[in-house]
Amino acid sequence: MGYKESSEGRRYLEKLKRLGKKQGLIPYTYNPPLERVMDVSCIVLIVAAIASGIYFNSWLYFILLTAAAFLIFSIRELFVQDDRTLIRIYGPLGRVRYLFEDTFRDKYLQYFNETNTNGRPIPRIVRDYIYQKAKKIKPIASFGTELDEFDLENTAQSHLLHRNFPGTAKEASYEVIIGENREGVRPFTVKNSINVSAMSYGSINWKVAECISIGAKDVAYVNTGEGGYGPHGVAGNDTVFQIGTGKFGVGKEGHTNDGKRIRLLDEDLLKELVHSQDNIRMIQLKITQGAKPGLGGVLPGVKVTPEIAAVRKVPVGKTIISPSQHAECAAATPKESVLKLIEFIKRIRSLTELPVGIKLCVGRLEEIDLLVDCMKETGEGPDAIQIDGSDGGTGAGENIFMNYVGFGSSFETIFYLDKKLKEAGIRDNVTVSGSGKLFTPAHAALAFAVGADIVETARGIMLSLGCIQSLHCHTNECPTGITTNSKWRMHGIDIPEKSTRVHHYLEGFHKDMLHLTEVLGHSDPRDITHHDIRIISYKNIFVRYFDEDPFGVYMPYKDDIEDSIHDSLIV
Repeated sequence: MGYKESSEGRRYLEKLKRLGKKQGLIPYTYNPPLERVMDVSCIVLIVAAIASGIYFNSWLYFILLTAAAFLIFSIRELFVQDDRTLIRIYGPLGRVRYLFEDTFRDKYLQYFNETNTNGRPIPRIVRDYIYQKAKKIKPIASFGTELDEFDLENTAQSHLLHRNFPGTAKEASYEVIIGENREGVRPFTVKNSINVSAMSYGSINWKVAECISIGAKDVAYVNTGEGGYGPHGVAGNDTVFQIGTGKFGVGKEGHTNDGKRIRLLDEDLLKELVHSQDNIRMIQLKITQGAKPGLGGVLPGVKVTPEIAAVRKVPVGKTIISPSQHAECAAATPKESVLKLIEFIKRIRSLTELPVGIKLCVGRLEEIDLLVDCMKETGEGPDAIQIDGSDGGTGAGENIFMNYVGFGSSFETIFYLDKKLKEAGIRDNVTVSGSGKLFTPAHAALAFAVGADIVETARGIMLSLGCIQSLHCHTNECPTGITTNSKWRMHGIDIPEKSTRVHHYLEGFHKDMLHLTEVLGHSDPRDITHHDIRIISYKNIFVRYFDEDPFGVYMPYKDDIEDSIHDSLIV
């Protein structure tokens, strides 16, 4: 005899058949109608218990009404609520588990379990440097380093090789000019080694964006992120306007030949924006981002306020998901797509008379080969390329992509890009910047050593504003008011104070970078080379990043490496 389904299963199958799966499946946030009634009843009984106990001056009413509330609550937990298995089995006691998991776990780990040299994604020792710089406190410690030289928790994974006998050294200085060799554009002069990487208006609120703008004024440039031109430039600071795949603020609806809706650049809107905001010094096309490579951006609907919707030119309260690529660059083959990208860049440069750059997280090194080959072939291409490591940050992204997709750190891909541009003879025409876990001058020194001209950070700026790394950016419940539009949480952001912190961090980082440059025996951070850096490797075994040693460090000969690996495997 075949199996006969249960009455509960049969009723649910009939419901699915009647409504269809889309309407019949139970969402995660489903609350049975009776649950709300019982919640209200419990609250009313508790209030009545307290009032009765006080009014009649007797414990009897208080105990009876409290017992009734607890009985109703237990029935709710055991038989009514429909999303927690442990609670259905163990009743109110099962809720203790979720209380600790949802409310206390992350706070316990950060406040009681985390040491100075651990903590993800940014160790405490790095966060402390940023906090101290933001408050204009000289970062000083005692007794010695807490880092183990050969511990991979050393976030820079390198040692900087100072010079005891530097000879005659000049005072270090820094300046990079983007688009200097390009006709028909206004060159963009960058004077700070560290600058503000993309954070869209929406992922951060208006208060935070204004603080960043004011703090960066006359110090560093600010990248708007893909959310349109919001408060990022209110102080008249140098601004890089980023155009994402959704073309927010400068886009229009379009359709493919098969009727599929797409977002296209509205050239008139872009020209109007650039001409009305003369502090926009460069345009950047976002191809991909380190924390969500291969995906478009995501802004949860709860963050799409009327103000943000107006800047982005999208509906209020609706979750916004950007396409994975620019519609203007879609093509049948990778080469066609790259050639379309180069034409798109050329058109934007002509429209705006500004340098045009791109931002991307590398997945395959051959795509760098293809990009460089097409740039050499056409004599065109981006004026600047920002390389984001696969360990970059985001306000909201899918964790499977955040954790497992992308080639690697920005150091590796910057090195490869720099090498290919030099081989093609076009390196002088392209400015290379790096982002993704570049929070201190020690990180920046490694980026400069492998070929970067500029360093950018977003999470470093967030920490300088007071971020405590609670990892709630995507929930609209940021406890420090930075990545939320909750007025209650935002009221804690004092614009003068936070602007000052951003200013001190950017200025202090740059001064430390120049000081470190002098210690290494150079007069410009971009003069730092692989000879100034020693990469730390696990158990003294050099771990290859790709076929050649990218940093030219002093490591054992090939035979010694193979012997070391063999010995370690035996052990």
